[in-house]
Amino acid sequence: MPSKGMSVQVDGLQDTLKAFQGLEADLRRTANGELRQAAGRTATQGVALVQESAASCGVPAAPLVARSARVKSDRLPVISIGGPKRVGRYGAPASALLWGSEHGGHNFAAGPSSGYWIKPAVDRLKNGPAMAAYRAAVVQIMRRWKLL
Repeated sequence: MPSKGMSVQVDGLQDTLKAFQGLEADLRRTANGELRQAAGRTATQGVALVQESAASCGVPAAPLVARSARVKSDRLPVISIGGPKRVGRYGAPASALLWGSEHGGHNFAAGPSSGYWIKPAVDRLKNGPAMAAYRAAVVQIMRRWKLL
């Protein structure tokens, strides 16, 4: 089953990752590992933002679903929310509560371009110091490997 998600476009990152393909295989593995570490630090801060946002949004299911937030290992910061983790009094899978907790149910709904807790947290991550630190780390890594 394909996964559904939200993504944030940061100009130039895909092109940056393509530049790493020019390195020799053993060097590329090391450089990509450094990128994964930098992305992991940023995503870890993103998980904290998601959980804080869920706790303060007022949607009862949001903090339950936010407990399922995990950092995924990638060269870009990636956070996974939902999945099979059982949450709540009745042990529903977090994935079953995710959509409603973010966008509302049939009696209430967030606007089409907004959400109750994930979208605001992603916006804070994208515009905050964690993403700036990630971009700086990417530049530093690229300079170290003479890609800039």
